[in-house]
Order: sequence, then structure tokens, then C-alpha cells
Amino acid sequence: MKNFAQPAETMSATAWRRVWARPHNGIAARLCAFGNWVGRVVTFSMLKDVDLRGGTILDLGCGHAEVTMALLQRHGGRALTAVDFCTEAIESVRRRRGSLPVTTIYADLLKLDLDQQFDLVYSSMVIEHFWGEARRRAIAQHARFARPGGYVFINAPGRSFFSRIFDASLNQPSGIREKHFTPGELRALLSEHRLEIVRFRSLLLGSVLFVLARKQVECGGRLEVTLDRTGAE
Repeated sequence: MKNFAQPAETMSATAWRRVWARPHNGIAARLCAFGNWVGRVVTFSMLKDVDLRGGTILDLGCGHAEVTMALLQRHGGRALTAVDFCTEAIESVRRRRGSLPVTTIYADLLKLDLDQQFDLVYSSMVIEHFWGEARRRAIAQHARFARPGGYVFINAPGRSFFSRIFDASLNQPSGIREKHFTPGELRALLSEHRLEIVRFRSLLLGSVLFVLARKQVECGGRLEVTLDRTGAE
């Protein structure tokens, strides 16, 4: 009887190294730069009322960690931990961090094991690269490392005509594999892991989803969320 290998539920580190070795250029690079700028604006807006003074941030699948380093400075955070399993990403963060209190960790998101919880767990364009059971485990890691009452911020591509075009024309030729979310799927996964949605926003007819959630606090056997740092929208 033949033993068939289980299909991969995420891109491998080797696949990502090939992506890093062939960065976008021309129109593709400009589109990505514009998308990153819009993402920063939306992220800063959604987190503007979150009090991170003296707080800690965990960036999962950090890439260059540009947004989280900016958040660290804007909010007066105490420390940022940037995690990625691509050496190119980790080296990029080390070059860019300057004197900021940034710790880098080379690790697979699904295998990450820390003895610390954070005030904000952040990921940007990461969880769409997990599918099947790995997708649920990736969300579970976000929840695991947020302290009770702490925040989780995620942005990911939504399922839309525009995201399918972008994926087919830019991502797939570059070797990037992803599975887009519906708002309902993302909401359900967060709820499943005791993450209460504080703010939810979508852009370009649902092509990009942004969500700020808060980890529920157990109080007297009941799960509660207190919005003392930011108001719900």
C-alpha cells in the first residue's frame, strides 16, 4: 500500500527565499509600494487610540518590520520582537532597526514557542499563506502570545475580483501561494480563539481586510472584554 505525503498547508522557507531573491520591479513594485503605504495609513488609524506606552509588540512574519518599528516609535513602546523564518527578512530588520529596542527571532510561526505574552501581536499579509488546519493554528499562535486584555492586529487579502487579479498577475508568477479570506471566515477564526473584534475594516470592495481584536479576560469564570484603551467601532 502506498503512503501518500500530506499536501503542504503553507509555503516553505525555501519557497520564500526564492521570492525574496526575485523582488518585484517596475509597475509591480510601484503597486506594492502604494499598497504598503495605504496599509500603513489604515493600520495607524485603527491603532491610534490603543495605549502601547511602555508596551511590547510581537510581529509574526515580520518581513522588513517597517510598520511595527514605526508603531514602536509613535506609541512609545518598550520593545518589539520580530519573528520570521526567512534569513533575508531577519537580516533586513537588523539593518533597519538602528537604536530601537528590537529583538529578532528566526523561527517558523507555527513552531514558535516563547515564555512571554505581548500587549500587541501583529501580522501583515501573513495568514493568507496558511490553509487547511495550518490556518487555524496560525490564528491560535496570535491568540496564544497576546496577553489577556492585549490586542491582535491582522491584515490579509479578502476574497474579491481585484485580489484574484492581483494574485494571478503578480503573486503566482513570483511563486507566492495564498488563499484569500472572506470577512466571515476571519471573524469566525478570531472568535474561536477568544479574540473579540474591536474594529474591522475592508478596502477596495473587500480586497484587503484589517481587523483589531482583543483577547478576552477570564473574570470569575466568565470571559469578558473591557474596552478601556480603545472604543469599539
